[in-house]
Amino acid sequence: MEAKARVRVKPKAERLSKDQIRDLVERLGDIRKVLAAADPVRKREVYRQLQLQATYHPGKRHVRIEANLDPHMWGYGKCPRGDLNPHAR
Repeated sequence: MEAKARVRVKPKAERLSKDQIRDLVERLGDIRKVLAAADPVRKREVYRQLQLQATYHPGKRHVRIEANLDPHMWGYGKCPRGDLNPHAR
């Protein structure tokens, strides 16, 4: 019974519909303007949490931005205590 009390069950995340995504983006406003005006320290933390990587190409005056959208990189589907059975392969 005590073990059950310690287990936190998270509801399965549902996929957003196109309308829900559009509404979310509209509520964010012009995120480019928000980030451009943001405090650099806070902006850096946002980028770190999003796992963004920027590569500047000076000859082209071009910046390539990459993000890792793998849900496992965000912790979804992982046991918070790590692999409890390292021999199961």
